[in-house]
Amino acid sequence: MGWQRDGRDSALAPTSGMYQKLNGEVSFFGDADYGRVNYQFQRYVPLNKQFTVAFNSDLGWGHAFAHDPYPVFKNYIGGGLGSVRGFASGALGTRDSATGAAIGGNRKIALSSELITPFPGAGNDRTLWMFGFLDVGNVYPAGERLDLEKLRASAGIGVSWLSPLGPLRFAAANPFRRFTGDKIQ
Repeated sequence: MGWQRDGRDSALAPTSGMYQKLNGEVSFFGDADYGRVNYQFQRYVPLNKQFTVAFNSDLGWGHAFAHDPYPVFKNYIGGGLGSVRGFASGALGTRDSATGAAIGGNRKIALSSELITPFPGAGNDRTLWMFGFLDVGNVYPAGERLDLEKLRASAGIGVSWLSPLGPLRFAAANPFRRFTGDKIQ
């Protein structure tokens, strides 16, 4: 079940407005009894004709019912584009000790802010723009308390292009808050 509200001025290249999405799922049948809720909030604030500040939050929570374990295939995976850039995809959260594969966790926090401007020489054309960003987030496994001291953070720059094939985003990030064992890109 889900709900969303889109008040942005554009779905592909927004400069103002707000977007919210809330999704929930529950399973009481089969081998996995669990619930899961995701909330995403985006806000775009125009500073002037050239600059826009964007804020994004993506929060997730999952819980197993009865005495069943939370299904690993429903875990959140963090790191990479759409999460905390600069960290390898799946780098945040628990990893399998034998294989090193990303297992993730049942809770997720991903916060991002961007300063967006048209690419130099593009004028006010919003099909090609550049941005600077700051990302903060982590994924927490079941049984581990939500510790804000364990949040990872990165900052960087990027380019977005609304190409004829669809939107493309390229980013270079520097993870400035990381811990031993974190895999970076």
